[in-house]
Order: sequence, then structure tokens, then C-alpha cells
Amino acid sequence: MGKKIKVVEFIPRLEFGGVEAVVLNYISHLPDREKFEFHVIAQNIYDPKCVRQFENLGFKVHLVTHKRTSMVKNCCEIWKILKEEKFDVAHSHMTLTNFYVLFMAKAAGTNIRISHSHNAFKTENWKQKVSWPILKFLNRKAANIWATCGYDAGAFLFGEKAMQRNQVVVMNNAIDENLFRYNPLVRKQLREKLGIAEQLVIGHIGRFMEQKNHTFLIDIFADVLKYIPDAKLLLVGAGELQSSISDKVKKLNLEESVIFTGNVTNPQEYYQAMDLFALPSLFEGLPVVSIEAQASGLPCLISDKVDTRCKITPDAKFLPINQGTKQWVDEIVDCKDKGRNENAAQQIINRGYSILKEAEKLEMLYLGKMLNAK
Repeated sequence: MGKKIKVVEFIPRLEFGGVEAVVLNYISHLPDREKFEFHVIAQNIYDPKCVRQFENLGFKVHLVTHKRTSMVKNCCEIWKILKEEKFDVAHSHMTLTNFYVLFMAKAAGTNIRISHSHNAFKTENWKQKVSWPILKFLNRKAANIWATCGYDAGAFLFGEKAMQRNQVVVMNNAIDENLFRYNPLVRKQLREKLGIAEQLVIGHIGRFMEQKNHTFLIDIFADVLKYIPDAKLLLVGAGELQSSISDKVKKLNLEESVIFTGNVTNPQEYYQAMDLFALPSLFEGLPVVSIEAQASGLPCLISDKVDTRCKITPDAKFLPINQGTKQWVDEIVDCKDKGRNENAAQQIINRGYSILKEAEKLEMLYLGKMLNAK
């Protein structure tokens, strides 16, 4: 075999977030992974179990100083790695801040530079309204391939016209649908482990951060208990806001009804334990958890701030997050005895969210066969 193609993935941090899951999933399903040598550069906020997953897949992991600690150290450490490793491909998953690592990669001689948008952020103040257009411009200049997980995330970073002109490569947040097919044995075993009998389980998987809107989810659940007193809320993930959400649960006397799992390495099994999936995010690109939950056959209630293109099965419904909890509570009560969609996995395949096809597309990008994508 000839010289391997060296690829570096830039990820904000390694903590079992959606981006980490997408990258691991794609790389593990490449048609010819042996052609490549993979590295990942992330800031030094991490979960050792997540780091181990990347290493087990063959990645060389580089942890650098967080840019909020010292932007100078962050850039110097990244520059040193880029100069020493001489990468052929740099693929950045940091959305608005892709530009600075990709400009450094360009200066270091990296030929293929991919700016990947994973989110459609909402401007909240005048500083963002002033700075974001500049950051978006720099992103477009730093990369020679533009990629996105979905239409809204692509339009956010690269513009509506770029999406309409097919100048952006859409990389669906695809999954291995076989991992998420309903399995009653796994459901029974995990429910026993979690101490859940036949109660209704509302589930959520995601990092504890403002974007995910856990506060609103707790409010919804508190009202659900008025109608379904033995219901459970299963929260999978960890993050900076976990302690404040835990405090809110205690304040509302919900400790017996809410289960915090922390980060897990087998999230596909936790969907099996759920009866309904709730995603009340303040904003998203095209969240992979919404695809996974639908593949598991679950009814899904999703924020109206999320890209509606994530609706793959008839069981996904979009609800407002700024009109109180009532509509969410009504839908959950109505879903109580709904059951699972047995055709979900095939519907995922039919809509282009099967990982095997999408991984072929990524390999083409890394081989330089889509450099004229834009």
C-alpha cells in the first residue's frame, strides 16, 4: 500500500456530543479506511471515555489549550501539530470558528480544507450581529470545500444562495440503522438496570447546555406528572448545566421521577428504554439524535426551532417552545399508548440517512474528488 492520506478532524471538545458521534460514525463506516491516517485536534475539555473511543478507532488524539484560556497558546499548539504532521486534509467541525484553524492549515500546506456547519445559531445581541457576518466571510475564504449537516445549518454559515446553487455538500447526519432497530430484550434489560417497570419513559439525549433547553423540558415533565403520575424522565448526557438542572429537579421534588445517567458509550441502547423522545432545543442544525430516535421507532416531539428536514418518519412532530408547556403535555399524554413504528429503519434508508452511502461521499471528499463542489 502507498502513502496514507493524512486527515485531521477539528472538534471543539471530546465529550460525547453530537459532532463527536457523527465523526466516529462516518469514519468507522468509510469503504476503505486503510487508505487514511486519522488525527483529531480538540480543546482540553474532554471525557476520557470519549477520547478512548477515538483512539480505539485508530485516531491519534491531540488535546490543545482551550482558546478561552489562551488564544495564543491554542494557535501555537495547533500550528506546531499542523507543521509536524503535514496533513493532506483538514476537516473542521467548529462551525463559526472553522476559519482560523483552516487558515493555519492552508499556511501549513494542507490542500483539502473542509468547513463543516453543524448548527444554525440565532443572533442574540448586537455583538453577534456585527461579528458573525465577518466570521462567515472568513469561513468561506478559508475552506475550499463547504459542507453541512442540513439546509438550515448550511444557509446559516454559507448563505441561502450557496445552498440553492448546490455549492455546499450536504452530509446527512446518517446512522447505522441496524444499531437502532427496536430490540425488546435490550429494552427489558436496561429498564431493569434503571429500576423502571412499565411506566411511560420520556427520553432526551444531549449535552447539558443552554441550547438544549433542559429547563423547559423539566417544566414540561412536571406538568406531565399531573396526568401520568408514575412517568419517568430519562436524561442521558453531561455538561456544564447538569448541576443547575439537578437543583431544579430537587426544588420541584422530582428526584424519584427523573433519571440522570451521565455520559454513556452505548446511547443506542437507551433509546430502547424510552417510549417517547423530546427535543425542545433553542436551535439546532440537523440533530443526529432526532434521526437516531426516529430509527428506534419512537414518537418524537421536536422544537419548532429545529430544521424541519429532520422529520424522517410520520412519528416526528414539531411544537413551539415559546407558548408554554400545554401543547407538549397534551402530545405526550396522547402518545402514552402509541407504541413504536416498526418500519422506521427502512424509512431512514429511503430518505438517505443510511451511513454506508453517506460515508462513501465523505471518502470522495477526502480523496479530493469533490474539490469543485462549490
